[in-house]
Parts: sequence; C-alpha cells; structure tokens
Amino acid sequence: MTNIMMRLLERFYSPGVGYSAMFLGLDSSGKTTLLYRMKLGEVVRTIPSIGFNVETVRLKARGRSDRVLNLTCWDVGGCGRGFMTSILAIHASNCDAIIWLIDSTDRDRLKESIEEFTSILGRVAADKTIPPKERPVLILATKQDAPNAMTLDEIRITVAPAIRGRNAFSAGMSLTQSFTEGPIPDAFGWLLMALENASKMTPTALAVPKSAIARNPSNLEERLPEWLARAENDSPATDFLQQFEAITLPAWDHYTHIRIAYLLLTQFGRQKGKDKIFRGIEKYIASSAQTRGRTFHVTMTYFWIQIVHFGIRSTPPLIHSDADSDLGARISEPEESIEHDDFPRFLLLNPFVAEGNLWADYYSKGVMMSVEAKGGMVLPDIKPLPNLVVRDAIYAS
Repeated sequence: MTNIMMRLLERFYSPGVGYSAMFLGLDSSGKTTLLYRMKLGEVVRTIPSIGFNVETVRLKARGRSDRVLNLTCWDVGGCGRGFMTSILAIHASNCDAIIWLIDSTDRDRLKESIEEFTSILGRVAADKTIPPKERPVLILATKQDAPNAMTLDEIRITVAPAIRGRNAFSAGMSLTQSFTEGPIPDAFGWLLMALENASKMTPTALAVPKSAIARNPSNLEERLPEWLARAENDSPATDFLQQFEAITLPAWDHYTHIRIAYLLLTQFGRQKGKDKIFRGIEKYIASSAQTRGRTFHVTMTYFWIQIVHFGIRSTPPLIHSDADSDLGARISEPEESIEHDDFPRFLLLNPFVAEGNLWADYYSKGVMMSVEAKGGMVLPDIKPLPNLVVRDAIYAS
C-alpha cells in the first residue's frame, strides 16, 4: 500500500535541480522557524505544525570554496506522535538527506528525541520497497544562544549511539544568527559535500538493530494509503460535487466529508465554502438513506472545516522545473479553482485529516458529545484550534 504514496511523492516533489531533505525533530525544536528563516531571510512567528510544510531554498554552503545548495525541504509536524512514525519514514525514504533538530534547552525530552530519531532511522533502513541508499544525517542543536542550553558536546555524546556507522554531522546554532557566517554555512557545506559523495556511491543497505524498528503501526498507517488510492480513482471534482448536491454519493464516511470540505473550501474560499458545507451536509443527512439514524453535529462540522482549511493554507504552491529558473516556477496557489483539484497531494501533505478521532486532541468527549456541541458551536476545552492567522502571514511574506 505504500507504493501509491511513493508514486505521488515522485510526481509532486521530484526536486529536479538540487536535493531534498526531511526536517524532523520533536515539537518546538525549531523546524518551521528554521525553514522560513531559510526561505524568507527573517524569523517568522510560527505555530506547532500538524502536517507538512514544503519549500525550496537556496543556502550558502561553505567548504573549500563557497557554493550554493538548492534544497527542497519537508518540515514535518507530528514527531513524537506514534501514528506519524511510519508515515514520516515513508517520506524520509524518498528524500536525499535527513536533518534532525534538537532543542538544546529541552533537557527533559532529549532522551525522547533520540528514541524517536532512532525509530525513524530504523524504519527507513527497514523499508525494502525502495532501493537502499546512503542518506547523510545532519543534526542541528538549536537555541544554543539560550543561557540554559546544553552544550553541543553534551548533545553529541547522547546522540552518538543513534548515528553510529552513519554519515552524520552535528552542529550547534541559533535560529537568529547569520546564515552567511558562522556554523550554519559550515553545516550545509558538509551536507552538500556528503550529498554529492552519496550520489557517486553504489547504494548499500544500512545496518540498524532490530530493536530500533518501531512496532504496532496505528490505523492511520493503513488508512492513508487506502485514501490515496481512493482519491486517485475517485470521481472528478465536478461530478463529485454534483453527486453531493443530488444526494447520490457512493459512500457517506469520513473520507467523503473531508473531500467535500476540501473541494468547497478550495472553490469558494472560507466564508462561502463554510456556508455551503453546513447547508449541504445538513440537507444530505436529512434526505439520504445512507445517513438514517444520524443527526447533524454543528461543532464537529466546524472542527473539520477548520482543520481542512488549515491544511489547504499549509499546502505550498506546487513547483516544477523551469528552464528560466533553477528553482522552478510556482504553478498553483492555495485555494485555486476546482479545475485544478489536487486532493491526493492535499492528503499527502496533510495526513492528519485521515485521523477521524483528531478532534479528541482538542475536545474532551464530554464536551464534543454534549447537546450544546451538537446544536451549536462550542469552543475546545483542551487546546485551541490551529490558528490560520499565522499561516496566512507566512504566505503573505
């Protein structure tokens, strides 16, 4: 079932010119801040990522002579959540390098970070569906400018067992320091050299202890590939929405709800799309034999609208190779016309939408299943919903 994921990755994100890398690490390690500092040249206020941010950047790489590294970067939210581990491994298997970020101020979770790092490396090495290859590993210890930061030597000693036998390099950094002087261009200079050397080598499998391979995959590991296969063979967007309007959809399930929200928000934008989703789902539940015994749930519907809209705004413009630019040209924008429906790519970058119980991260069961929540909008009692204001500010920069 992972074959379709690999095919979609190759279709949407073959770098063309340059290399690709996964940005991994626990939450708050600085992945998204680093990505947009590299992309925009400034520190952008971010919020915790729950999906993927993908950007192509140009970096100064210092070695024997200064050069430029073209790097397509996958910034991944969700590290430390068990259901994401194998999905991250699938994406990492398709990239040329792995960049692991460690928060130098988070001494309490350093062990957790190393365990998650080891687990993902084990999954990548154990994946027999793709040709094995040498993937350089760059470890960045962030927030080194903080007064309570662990030293780089301390972090190197702790991470050493996880990278034994691998082509790896560790560097300390601050997310506010210069990207043209100091340790950052040195680190990316090493990465460029390692990538060039790896491309010349005959691929060999990397040995990883069996104990490093994560076990007990969650339902999402099976559901996401199934959704991707279904999306690839689903009705065209216009036909799907006509079936929704005519109360003749072939199924009424979580996948159907997410595709409805994606298509209407993409075509009509937030406000008009939200109204169409509410009216359409309420009408469908009241009229279809598929929904007998079900009732319309206002808060649950609003929750998934917010999550899908956040995913749409988090999905970057698609980039393809262009003869006039070594970084390619943008050929799509978030919230584009329905003729450019790209639901499989949306799922690939936002796998969390397939997790039907995602609402439980934000609402307690008592609140979500209350009479008040079913009949009207109720705010979450565990943590706020993802903030679209910050996401829009990144795209406006």
